Amino acid sequence: MALGDTLDYITLGNPLSRAVISSTSAIFRSFGLRPKTLPPPEAPPIKEAYQQIVVAQSSLYTYAGRNYHFVRLAGLSGASAIFMGAYCKYFLKDISDPKEQLESQSFGDVANRIHFLHSFALMAMPLAHYPIFTGVLMATGTVLFSGCMYYRALTGDKKLQHYATIGGFFLIAAWMSLVF
Repeated sequence: MALGDTLDYITLGNPLSRAVISSTSAIFRSFGLRPKTLPPPEAPPIKEAYQQIVVAQSSLYTYAGRNYHFVRLAGLSGASAIFMGAYCKYFLKDISDPKEQLESQSFGDVANRIHFLHSFALMAMPLAHYPIFTGVLMATGTVLFSGCMYYRALTGDKKLQHYATIGGFFLIAAWMSLVF
């Protein structure tokens, strides 16, 4: 059973829905209210019907169009997020100081979470209103934010920390550009 058939049965075809519809119709008829009769819809020309079928069967490639490079960038970003997550997990377990290890792991986890989330978001850039603008903001923000956080986690050096904040502002701007 197709989804349309299921919805049709749930809303109009089951015995309870039919009873409610017939009771309501009887009440309206008793007040003298009759439903409007609409003329039958005209059949669309063959060309329009064919175009509707083609649009219904189109794929992500047709929606992505010229901006498909963001989907490829999302693939590379996702693969690098997996690599960096595994690398940080194995590299950071060898730190001898427990406080430093915990701090480095938390920076690595935040970097990896943001990296993964924005890798998935890059896949949707072809659907954005301004795909180039939003995609460049998101890719730049991800590199700045996650890159600086990975650097902080792996080296313990805080000198690039302020660039992570700038990357965060790029990510905020990218998400806000989806609104307009």
